[in-house]
Order: sequence, then C-alpha cells, then structure tokens
Amino acid sequence: MISLGDGDIESVVGDTDVTLVEFYTEWCGTCQRMKPMLETIAADTDAAVATIDIESHLEIAIEFGAQSTPTFVLFVDGQPVKQLRGGQTEQSLRDLIGTYSD
Repeated sequence: MISLGDGDIESVVGDTDVTLVEFYTEWCGTCQRMKPMLETIAADTDAAVATIDIESHLEIAIEFGAQSTPTFVLFVDGQPVKQLRGGQTEQSLRDLIGTYSD
C-alpha cells in the first residue's frame, strides 16, 4: 500500500493500469477499520492501492471530490472512473477492481 502526497498521485496512477485510492483522515474510525482490508487487497491483486490523508493534502482531495471519509476513487489508465463514499466491503472493492482489471 502506498501513502501519497500532492505530487505523487499523478505518477502513481499514471504508472499503473488500475489504482484504488482511499482519501482518509487519521481520526476516521471507518478509515482505520478499512486499513487491514486495503492491505490485503494490495497484497493479492494487480491493482495499486494508495491512501491520501485529506487533512494534509486538502487541495488534491478537493480536486477529486473527496468531501467525506473514506472516499475511494478508482483510476484506470491514469483517469478517475469511479468514486465510492463511506465504508465498503472487501468484496465490493475487489469487484470494482476486477471490473477494470485484465
């Protein structure tokens, strides 16, 4: 799993076919519960999984419409294609990634 800053997102999503980015805050309980699941997904899928702390990187969060935490944005070939807000199940995230993976 990759922790991103403002300048990192373009390079990471541009270098991978499918990238799932979670916009989170440290104090978000749901975000904390999602972390082990995201690490599992990162370990056994071809998709890159990254996180961005919206309190430290507010401008990038605004750019991608992350108005609540957690917000997940799926990038395919460097472009955002899907956004999910709130806690998700591991299967729903795997299905989303699978839809856009080879």
